[in-house]
Amino acid sequence: MIIDTHIHTRDFNEAEKETISHALEVAKDSGISAIFAMPNTQPATIDEEMILAHQQKVREANIPEVLYGVYFGITPDIEQVKQAVALSRKYHPFIVGGKIYLGHSTNNLGVIKEEDQYKVLETLASEGYNGVLFAHAEKESCISPQLWNQQTPISHCIVRSEQAELDSVNDLIKIATETKLKAKIHVAHISSPAAVNLVNEAKQYLNISCGVTFHHLIYDMNQMLQPNGILWKMNPPLRQEGYPNQLLEQLRKGEIDWIETDHAPHTLKGKLEGFASGIPALPWWPVMSTYLHQNNFTEQQIEKITYNNAAKRFQLDIPKNHRPIKDRRADYPFNPFEKLEQAVNWHY
Repeated sequence: MIIDTHIHTRDFNEAEKETISHALEVAKDSGISAIFAMPNTQPATIDEEMILAHQQKVREANIPEVLYGVYFGITPDIEQVKQAVALSRKYHPFIVGGKIYLGHSTNNLGVIKEEDQYKVLETLASEGYNGVLFAHAEKESCISPQLWNQQTPISHCIVRSEQAELDSVNDLIKIATETKLKAKIHVAHISSPAAVNLVNEAKQYLNISCGVTFHHLIYDMNQMLQPNGILWKMNPPLRQEGYPNQLLEQLRKGEIDWIETDHAPHTLKGKLEGFASGIPALPWWPVMSTYLHQNNFTEQQIEKITYNNAAKRFQLDIPKNHRPIKDRRADYPFNPFEKLEQAVNWHY
């Protein structure tokens, strides 16, 4: 009985990392009712051809127990934005929303200039888009790639600083307000307690929500000082000590709307030698559910942050499936959540 609103299926030119079929299989075996996939694929999911390609892959997978949805990608090209809005209406609910990258991440599908962000949100407003708009909030001008040192993985946390997230969230709120955007804005994988506060202050006048990942609830940047710390490289990065507990309490209070995995598998070579950002997470949902129980979240709270809030936000009627759980952790090249498993004494 879980909706995971934030996963990455690669297929197409990166099928060695993850496929739609495999992700659906893992979701089915992990007790997940729906998965929503991001558009920063290769090629990017920004046109009708790629939407149809996703649909074909879902048909071939033939796993009706799990609903698969996809976000349309947004570029600085205003005509593409208009076409994306039209496609979102034509293919709803298969297209569950739009995704804007306010800073570059994997595969560089970004709208990074402030003037372009204004134009894009103005276009979404003028086109009457009122669906969900997922946002990757890291301000490109605050990212410092020159500080990256592959011998010191924790340097990634400095490259993509907390300030980059805070400034980007502030920009998003300001631009959405000034353009009178009617979309349901969602700040993805929020990693800063201060950013959560910004979102909650904006809720007084803006239709906005936020989600948090497993890894930002469990780890701080010290994890990257461990052997093979490079494996925990992701965007946004792990933050300072104490933040996971703060985020957990904000989640408990309802200040964070739901949990999303940002499931983003790569090959082991891609992580250790290519320094790719992202980790797998789908099959660890049962472990996270146990973690929430052991941290005194009520059944009602857990249902809200793993299912109800997302179902309401996306206005989708997704069946609450209860299925036997099958361990699929070994499908991925490394286990990023041993610390979580140890914390809850997890055994399948």
